[in-house]
Amino acid sequence: MIKNTRLLVFLSVFTLIALTGIQSYLIFNTYKLKKKDAINNARISLAKVYTTKKIDSLMWIYRNDFLVQLEQFEQGKISKDQVLKNLEIKTEEVNPVFREAYQNGLKDQDLPFTVKFNKSAISIFVKDSLDQTTSFLSQSDAPIFLLGDKLGPDEESILVNNSSWNKDHEIIIDGQSQTFLLDFKTQIYMSVENWRMFVAKQMTILLLLSCLLFLFMTGLFYYSIKSLMKQKKLSEIKTDFINNMTHELKTPLSTLSIATQNLTDNFDHDDKSMSAEIINVINRQNIRLQKLIDQVLNSSLGYQEIELEKEEIEFVSFMEELIDDFKIPLPDNIEIRFLSDLKSATMVLDRFYISTAILNILNNAVKYGGTVVDIHFSKDTSTNSYLLNIHDNGIGIDKKHLPNLFQKFYRVSEKDQHNYKGLGLGLYYAKQIITAHKGTISVESSRRTGTTFTIKLHHP
Repeated sequence: MIKNTRLLVFLSVFTLIALTGIQSYLIFNTYKLKKKDAINNARISLAKVYTTKKIDSLMWIYRNDFLVQLEQFEQGKISKDQVLKNLEIKTEEVNPVFREAYQNGLKDQDLPFTVKFNKSAISIFVKDSLDQTTSFLSQSDAPIFLLGDKLGPDEESILVNNSSWNKDHEIIIDGQSQTFLLDFKTQIYMSVENWRMFVAKQMTILLLLSCLLFLFMTGLFYYSIKSLMKQKKLSEIKTDFINNMTHELKTPLSTLSIATQNLTDNFDHDDKSMSAEIINVINRQNIRLQKLIDQVLNSSLGYQEIELEKEEIEFVSFMEELIDDFKIPLPDNIEIRFLSDLKSATMVLDRFYISTAILNILNNAVKYGGTVVDIHFSKDTSTNSYLLNIHDNGIGIDKKHLPNLFQKFYRVSEKDQHNYKGLGLGLYYAKQIITAHKGTISVESSRRTGTTFTIKLHHP
């Protein structure tokens, strides 16, 4: 049963984790698809703006100027560094107009996010008719910013495309026409701002439903496991109760069987004294069986169902009489000590029920190894209530069992305690009786240090 329960719990946990993992994977895939869709929309919108005639004409401004700078370089009028410097100066002049045109074009696309544009030169070289190459900028050098926005290191830049501007350019040098091949490579990057917020808004309903589904599955899992453990516990209690009840009934039934057999055997001998003794045994065992049945029936009552017949009781003398009667069948090695801070105390109680509750506690103290039981009666003036403390030096109770000690049929199942008889009803019944009197009962204990029960009854 225990192995099956553990296996079921393990499979349930595994299933919950697996479903959570699958759900997380699907959400993550949806997130990636939404992100990809947002990036593609941004790329398409950027391409539409970038390919307009106005943007194209602005880019030809710095291109044509670069051809002029290149011609002056080939004629020996400026250096390579000056060519690149003049390129940067020209793009700085063109960029404000480009950015304005780009932003206006982007507004027409009605995008839910901002798309930054960045165009840079990554390689510039010129080859003359003699196949001699002059490199102004190589791919190992830092790119030269041309148009758009300068992207920071923390911004997520996305490559849009690589492009080359190839141009055969004729230049007159020393009265002779020479042709040069220009290769001007550029890269375009974009940065999409606020795309995460856009994706999150699109996934709000999905995330909300996923969270609700996860909470529902977790709650269902918790409820199922809790119900399973409760059923398992009830099954164990039922089995334990049946075993103990069988054990309790076995002794008087065996005695009745033997007594009946003896009575039958002696019937022919007409031994009246022997027959009378056997009949007394039968009567006592019959009374014991009746008490066992009454205990089960009465202990099934809750405190609301207990009908009290209260009367004024002088509690100190009541306790002394109760203890004297309780000590009669006990062996000599068990000592019951009673101490009262009060000489007398009149309380309104049901004599029978309150006796039953206290005797159940005393029986437990003796049953579980108590050889000295100290009973202390006092008054708590701060709460105007009476306190009855019952402390024994028995084997004690592990703290983990204390919260369940007053539950119906609950019995402490320790290796060194399983041989003790009982139905697990005594302390439950005691608590119901105390509660019916509008009092409280509590317990303090630990293994091998004894147990203390405290009954608090309010003064009327």
